[in-house]
Amino acid sequence: MPGSYPVRILGTGGYLPVERITSELLDERHGRAAGSTAARSGVKARHYARPDETSSTMAARALGQALEASGLSGADLDLIVATSVVAEQPMPTNAVLVQRALGLEASGIPCFDVNASCLGFLVALEMATLGIAAGRYRRVGIVASEIASKGLDSSDLETSSLFGDGAGAVVLGAASAEAPGSIDALRCATYSRGADFCQMTAGGSRYNIVTPPPRPEDYLFRMDGRALFRMAAEKLPRFVSAVLAEAGCTPDEIDLVIPHQASGLGMRYLRERLGFPASKVVDILAERGNQVSASMPSALHEAVSGGRLRRGQRALLLGTAAGLTLGAAVVRF
Repeated sequence: MPGSYPVRILGTGGYLPVERITSELLDERHGRAAGSTAARSGVKARHYARPDETSSTMAARALGQALEASGLSGADLDLIVATSVVAEQPMPTNAVLVQRALGLEASGIPCFDVNASCLGFLVALEMATLGIAAGRYRRVGIVASEIASKGLDSSDLETSSLFGDGAGAVVLGAASAEAPGSIDALRCATYSRGADFCQMTAGGSRYNIVTPPPRPEDYLFRMDGRALFRMAAEKLPRFVSAVLAEAGCTPDEIDLVIPHQASGLGMRYLRERLGFPASKVVDILAERGNQVSASMPSALHEAVSGGRLRRGQRALLLGTAAGLTLGAAVVRF
Protein backbone atom coordinates (compact mmCIF):
# COMPACT_ATOMS: atom_id res chain seq x y z
CA MET A 1 0.00 0.00 0.00
CA PRO A 2 1.51 3.40 -0.97
CA GLY A 3 2.98 5.19 2.03
CA SER A 4 2.06 2.45 4.51
CA TYR A 5 4.40 1.91 7.47
CA PRO A 6 4.26 -1.02 9.93
CA VAL A 7 3.97 1.23 12.99
CA ARG A 8 1.43 0.79 15.77
CA ILE A 9 0.03 3.15 18.39
CA LEU A 10 0.75 1.22 21.58
CA GLY A 11 -1.07 3.53 23.98
CA THR A 12 -2.47 7.02 24.48
CA GLY A 13 -2.66 9.44 27.39
CA GLY A 14 -3.88 12.88 28.33
CA TYR A 15 -3.81 15.50 31.04
CA LEU A 16 -6.19 18.37 31.83
CA PRO A 17 -5.24 21.14 34.25
CA VAL A 18 -7.21 21.27 37.48
CA GLU A 19 -8.92 24.62 36.94
CA ARG A 20 -12.02 24.50 34.72
CA ILE A 21 -12.94 27.90 33.29
CA THR A 22 -16.49 28.29 32.00
CA SER A 23 -17.50 30.76 29.34
CA GLU A 24 -19.84 32.38 31.86
CA LEU A 25 -16.86 33.04 34.10
CA LEU A 26 -14.95 34.65 31.24
CA ASP A 27 -17.95 36.85 30.48
CA GLU A 28 -17.91 38.08 34.07
CA ARG A 29 -14.12 38.36 34.30
CA HIS A 30 -13.75 40.46 31.16
CA GLY A 31 -16.97 42.50 31.38
CA ARG A 32 -18.65 40.91 28.38
CA ALA A 33 -22.34 40.53 27.68
CA ALA A 34 -23.68 37.28 29.09
CA GLY A 35 -23.31 34.45 26.60
CA SER A 36 -20.94 36.30 24.24
CA THR A 37 -17.89 34.11 24.92
CA ALA A 38 -19.70 30.85 24.19
CA ALA A 39 -21.53 32.30 21.21
CA ARG A 40 -18.31 33.48 19.62
CA SER A 41 -16.27 30.33 20.16
CA GLY A 42 -18.63 27.38 20.60
CA VAL A 43 -16.64 26.59 23.75
CA LYS A 44 -18.58 26.08 26.98
CA ALA A 45 -15.52 25.45 29.17
CA ARG A 46 -11.78 25.06 28.96
CA HIS A 47 -9.01 24.35 31.48
CA TYR A 48 -6.25 26.74 32.53
CA ALA A 49 -2.98 25.67 34.09
CA ARG A 50 -2.19 26.81 37.61
CA PRO A 51 1.33 28.03 38.52
CA ASP A 52 2.36 24.54 39.66
CA GLU A 53 1.21 23.00 36.36
CA THR A 54 3.98 23.61 33.84
CA SER A 55 4.30 22.38 30.26
CA SER A 56 6.74 19.67 31.32
CA THR A 57 4.78 18.44 34.34
CA MET A 58 1.58 18.23 32.28
CA ALA A 59 3.47 16.44 29.51
CA ALA A 60 4.96 13.95 31.96
CA ARG A 61 1.49 13.13 33.31
CA ALA A 62 0.11 12.55 29.79
CA LEU A 63 3.08 10.52 28.60
CA GLY A 64 3.10 8.50 31.82
CA GLN A 65 -0.52 7.57 31.16
CA ALA A 66 0.32 6.55 27.58
CA LEU A 67 3.17 4.39 28.86
CA GLU A 68 0.86 2.72 31.37
CA ALA A 69 -1.69 2.04 28.64
CA SER A 70 1.11 0.50 26.56
CA GLY A 71 2.26 -1.76 29.40
CA LEU A 72 5.66 -0.06 29.35
CA SER A 73 7.85 2.05 31.60
CA GLY A 74 9.74 5.17 30.64
CA ALA A 75 12.97 3.20 30.46
CA ASP A 76 11.51 1.24 27.52
CA LEU A 77 11.55 4.34 25.29
CA ASP A 78 14.25 4.94 22.69
CA LEU A 79 13.20 8.55 22.04
CA ILE A 80 11.06 11.30 23.57
CA VAL A 81 9.65 13.97 21.28
CA ALA A 82 7.84 16.95 22.78
CA THR A 83 5.82 19.54 20.90
CA SER A 84 4.45 22.94 21.84
CA VAL A 85 4.02 26.36 20.28
CA VAL A 86 5.56 28.16 23.26
CA ALA A 87 7.94 26.00 25.28
CA GLU A 88 8.27 26.18 29.04
CA GLN A 89 11.55 28.05 28.56
CA PRO A 90 13.83 28.79 25.58
CA MET A 91 16.35 26.16 26.64
CA PRO A 92 16.75 23.33 27.35
CA THR A 93 13.92 21.83 25.32
CA ASN A 94 10.61 20.73 26.75
CA ALA A 95 11.55 17.13 25.94
CA VAL A 96 14.57 17.36 28.25
CA LEU A 97 12.37 18.72 31.05
CA VAL A 98 9.80 15.96 30.39
CA GLN A 99 12.50 13.30 30.65
CA ARG A 100 13.51 14.71 34.03
CA ALA A 101 9.89 14.98 35.21
CA LEU A 102 9.46 11.29 34.40
CA GLY A 103 12.43 10.43 36.64
CA LEU A 104 14.56 9.40 33.66
CA GLU A 105 17.33 11.98 34.04
CA ALA A 106 20.06 9.31 34.12
CA SER A 107 18.60 7.23 31.26
CA GLY A 108 20.39 8.76 28.28
CA ILE A 109 17.17 8.55 26.22
CA PRO A 110 17.45 11.05 23.32
CA CYS A 111 15.05 13.99 23.50
CA PHE A 112 14.12 16.81 21.17
CA ASP A 113 11.29 19.26 20.50
CA VAL A 114 9.16 19.88 17.42
CA ASN A 115 7.36 23.16 16.78
CA ALA A 116 4.94 23.08 13.87
CA SER A 117 2.27 25.23 15.54
CA CYS A 118 -1.04 23.38 15.95
CA LEU A 119 0.26 20.44 13.88
CA GLY A 120 3.35 19.77 15.98
CA PHE A 121 1.97 16.43 17.13
CA LEU A 122 1.31 15.29 13.57
CA VAL A 123 4.81 16.29 12.41
CA ALA A 124 6.31 14.47 15.40
CA LEU A 125 4.20 11.43 14.50
CA GLU A 126 5.65 11.48 10.98
CA MET A 127 9.23 11.75 12.23
CA ALA A 128 8.76 8.94 14.74
CA THR A 129 6.98 6.72 12.21
CA LEU A 130 9.81 7.04 9.70
CA GLY A 131 12.39 6.38 12.42
CA ILE A 132 10.64 3.23 13.63
CA ALA A 133 10.02 1.96 10.09
CA ALA A 134 13.73 2.45 9.31
CA GLY A 135 14.71 0.44 12.38
CA ARG A 136 16.31 3.44 14.11
CA TYR A 137 13.91 3.32 17.09
CA ARG A 138 11.80 0.62 18.70
CA ARG A 139 9.49 2.70 20.89
CA VAL A 140 8.92 6.44 20.80
CA GLY A 141 7.00 8.65 23.20
CA ILE A 142 5.38 11.72 21.66
CA VAL A 143 3.75 14.35 23.85
CA ALA A 144 2.15 17.71 23.06
CA SER A 145 1.74 20.12 25.95
CA GLU A 146 0.34 23.63 25.73
CA ILE A 147 -0.38 26.51 28.10
CA ALA A 148 -2.14 28.83 25.69
CA SER A 149 -3.90 30.77 28.45
CA LYS A 150 -0.77 32.79 29.25
CA GLY A 151 -0.56 34.20 25.72
CA LEU A 152 -4.13 35.45 25.26
CA ASP A 153 -5.32 39.04 24.96
CA SER A 154 -8.50 39.34 27.02
CA SER A 155 -9.63 42.32 24.92
CA ASP A 156 -9.74 40.11 21.80
CA LEU A 157 -12.95 38.08 22.01
CA GLU A 158 -12.06 35.81 19.08
CA THR A 159 -8.90 34.39 20.61
CA SER A 160 -9.49 34.71 24.35
CA SER A 161 -12.76 32.79 24.10
CA LEU A 162 -11.35 29.87 22.12
CA PHE A 163 -8.20 28.45 23.66
CA GLY A 164 -7.49 26.09 26.54
CA ASP A 165 -4.55 24.27 28.11
CA GLY A 166 -3.67 20.59 28.30
CA ALA A 167 -1.46 17.75 27.12
CA GLY A 168 -1.86 14.62 25.01
CA ALA A 169 0.53 11.77 24.28
CA VAL A 170 1.06 8.53 22.41
CA VAL A 171 3.63 5.75 22.49
CA LEU A 172 4.53 4.28 19.10
CA GLY A 173 6.18 0.96 18.32
CA ALA A 174 6.74 -1.45 15.46
CA ALA A 175 3.70 -3.44 14.35
CA SER A 176 3.82 -7.21 13.87
CA ALA A 177 1.56 -10.10 12.88
CA GLU A 178 0.68 -10.59 16.55
CA ALA A 179 0.20 -6.84 17.16
CA PRO A 180 -0.99 -5.35 13.86
CA GLY A 181 -1.34 -1.71 13.00
CA SER A 182 -0.07 0.75 10.43
CA ILE A 183 0.34 4.36 9.42
CA ASP A 184 -1.09 4.26 5.91
CA ALA A 185 -0.50 7.86 4.84
CA LEU A 186 1.35 10.96 6.04
CA ARG A 187 1.08 14.33 4.34
CA CYS A 188 1.76 18.00 5.08
CA ALA A 189 1.58 21.13 2.92
CA THR A 190 2.54 24.71 3.83
CA TYR A 191 1.42 27.92 2.11
CA SER A 192 3.36 30.75 3.69
CA ARG A 193 1.24 33.49 2.16
CA GLY A 194 -0.88 32.82 5.25
CA ALA A 195 2.00 33.46 7.66
CA ASP A 196 0.46 36.65 9.07
CA PHE A 197 -2.92 35.09 9.87
CA CYS A 198 -1.76 33.51 13.16
CA GLN A 199 1.23 34.94 14.98
CA MET A 200 2.99 36.12 18.11
CA THR A 201 5.47 38.69 16.84
CA ALA A 202 7.41 39.21 20.08
CA GLY A 203 9.18 36.85 22.46
CA GLY A 204 11.78 35.52 20.05
CA SER A 205 15.04 36.91 18.70
CA ARG A 206 13.37 39.79 16.82
CA TYR A 207 11.53 41.43 19.72
CA ASN A 208 12.40 40.62 23.32
CA ILE A 209 13.52 42.22 26.60
CA VAL A 210 16.67 43.56 24.88
CA THR A 211 14.89 44.85 21.76
CA PRO A 212 11.32 45.54 22.92
CA PRO A 213 8.43 45.37 20.45
CA PRO A 214 6.51 48.48 19.38
CA ARG A 215 3.63 47.47 21.69
CA PRO A 216 3.59 45.27 24.82
CA GLU A 217 0.61 43.37 23.39
CA ASP A 218 2.86 42.07 20.60
CA TYR A 219 3.85 39.36 23.08
CA LEU A 220 0.27 38.04 22.89
CA PHE A 221 -1.36 35.83 20.27
CA ARG A 222 -3.12 37.40 17.29
CA MET A 223 -5.29 35.62 14.74
CA ASP A 224 -7.31 36.58 11.69
CA GLY A 225 -9.69 33.65 11.94
CA ARG A 226 -11.75 34.53 8.90
CA ALA A 227 -8.75 34.81 6.59
CA LEU A 228 -7.28 31.60 7.98
CA PHE A 229 -10.54 29.72 7.49
CA ARG A 230 -11.02 30.96 3.92
CA MET A 231 -7.55 29.85 2.92
CA ALA A 232 -7.89 26.47 4.63
CA ALA A 233 -11.30 25.85 3.08
CA GLU A 234 -9.84 26.56 -0.35
CA LYS A 235 -7.06 23.99 0.08
CA LEU A 236 -8.56 21.22 2.23
CA PRO A 237 -10.84 19.29 -0.20
CA ARG A 238 -8.04 18.49 -2.63
CA PHE A 239 -5.61 17.86 0.22
CA VAL A 240 -7.93 15.35 1.90
CA SER A 241 -8.55 13.58 -1.40
CA ALA A 242 -4.79 13.25 -1.90
CA VAL A 243 -4.11 11.79 1.54
CA LEU A 244 -6.96 9.28 1.19
CA ALA A 245 -5.65 8.27 -2.24
CA GLU A 246 -2.21 7.78 -0.70
CA ALA A 247 -3.77 5.51 1.92
CA GLY A 248 -5.71 3.62 -0.73
CA CYS A 249 -9.10 4.22 0.86
CA THR A 250 -12.31 6.18 0.37
CA PRO A 251 -14.03 8.51 2.86
CA ASP A 252 -16.56 5.75 3.60
CA GLU A 253 -13.71 3.46 4.70
CA ILE A 254 -12.61 5.91 7.39
CA ASP A 255 -14.10 4.80 10.71
CA LEU A 256 -13.30 7.96 12.65
CA VAL A 257 -12.04 11.47 11.92
CA ILE A 258 -9.83 12.93 14.66
CA PRO A 259 -9.29 16.60 13.85
CA HIS A 260 -7.34 19.40 15.41
CA GLN A 261 -10.04 21.22 17.39
CA ALA A 262 -9.48 24.52 15.58
CA SER A 263 -12.84 26.26 16.01
CA GLY A 264 -16.58 25.70 15.87
CA LEU A 265 -16.57 26.88 12.27
CA GLY A 266 -13.80 24.46 11.40
CA MET A 267 -15.60 21.53 13.00
CA ARG A 268 -18.77 22.35 11.05
CA TYR A 269 -16.76 22.52 7.85
CA LEU A 270 -15.59 18.94 8.38
CA ARG A 271 -19.14 17.73 8.66
CA GLU A 272 -20.87 19.92 6.09
CA ARG A 273 -18.29 20.55 3.37
CA LEU A 274 -15.92 17.60 3.60
CA GLY A 275 -18.82 15.20 4.03
CA PHE A 276 -17.88 13.37 7.21
CA PRO A 277 -20.98 12.63 9.31
CA ALA A 278 -21.05 13.93 12.88
CA SER A 279 -21.05 10.34 14.17
CA LYS A 280 -17.56 9.88 12.70
CA VAL A 281 -16.01 13.15 13.94
CA VAL A 282 -14.41 13.40 17.38
CA ASP A 283 -15.46 16.82 18.66
CA ILE A 284 -14.22 17.83 22.13
CA LEU A 285 -14.08 21.57 21.42
CA ALA A 286 -17.01 22.54 23.66
CA GLU A 287 -15.33 21.21 26.83
CA ARG A 288 -11.65 21.70 25.95
CA GLY A 289 -11.36 24.62 23.58
CA ASN A 290 -8.52 24.75 21.08
CA GLN A 291 -5.53 23.22 22.90
CA VAL A 292 -3.13 24.11 20.07
CA SER A 293 -0.77 21.17 19.34
CA ALA A 294 -2.30 19.18 22.21
CA SER A 295 -5.76 19.21 20.57
CA MET A 296 -5.22 16.30 18.20
CA PRO A 297 -3.58 13.85 20.64
CA SER A 298 -6.14 14.82 23.30
CA ALA A 299 -8.97 14.01 20.87
CA LEU A 300 -7.21 10.77 19.93
CA HIS A 301 -6.92 9.80 23.58
CA GLU A 302 -10.61 10.57 24.16
CA ALA A 303 -11.52 8.38 21.18
CA VAL A 304 -9.39 5.46 22.39
CA SER A 305 -10.25 5.66 26.08
CA GLY A 306 -13.94 6.15 25.30
CA GLY A 307 -14.08 3.11 22.98
CA ARG A 308 -14.85 5.07 19.81
CA LEU A 309 -11.59 3.98 18.16
CA ARG A 310 -10.95 0.26 18.44
CA ARG A 311 -8.19 -2.05 17.26
CA GLY A 312 -8.34 -2.67 13.53
CA GLN A 313 -10.26 0.51 12.78
CA ARG A 314 -8.97 3.25 10.53
CA ALA A 315 -8.76 6.89 11.62
CA LEU A 316 -8.05 10.08 9.72
CA LEU A 317 -6.03 12.60 11.73
CA LEU A 318 -6.52 16.00 10.11
CA GLY A 319 -5.76 19.61 10.91
CA THR A 320 -4.49 23.05 10.02
CA ALA A 321 -1.88 25.25 11.63
CA ALA A 322 -0.30 28.67 11.38
CA GLY A 323 1.67 29.00 8.23
CA LEU A 324 -0.83 28.11 6.71
CA THR A 325 -0.02 24.43 7.07
CA LEU A 326 -2.30 21.48 6.37
CA GLY A 327 -1.55 18.04 7.78
CA ALA A 328 -3.09 14.58 7.84
CA ALA A 329 -2.37 10.96 8.61
CA VAL A 330 -4.38 7.79 8.06
CA VAL A 331 -3.83 5.40 10.96
CA ARG A 332 -4.87 1.76 11.26
CA PHE A 333 -5.26 1.52 15.03
